[in-house]
Amino acid sequence: MPRDSRALTRAARRRADAHEDLPYQKAREQVIVIRQLATEEEITFEQAQAIYDDPLNQLLCETCQWTVGMICPECPGCGCYNGRCSGWRHREYMHDDERDDLYACDECGGDTRTGYDCQC
Repeated sequence: MPRDSRALTRAARRRADAHEDLPYQKAREQVIVIRQLATEEEITFEQAQAIYDDPLNQLLCETCQWTVGMICPECPGCGCYNGRCSGWRHREYMHDDERDDLYACDECGGDTRTGYDCQC
């Protein structure tokens, strides 16, 4: 894992060489992101690089920050278009508080899946 400017330069050059159309400056930015990922997740640089390079982890939308792996087969695109879709993949990436509100009735807050809690 690059720890200083020389190691960062070497890692960026290796990355730029490995990806033919990648300019050095962009490779350097990517190496910095990979290093941050490795530090945050407490994994090796190589493991973080594999995660970063996985096509499913590529950013799909700048606005909602969805990745390609978050695409739901029931929806037309990213999180910007989906609203309250009940697709299975959305639940995988939701926070607990978002999951609780997914089936809440807009009027009374009851559970709309069963209809028992809904007072409308």
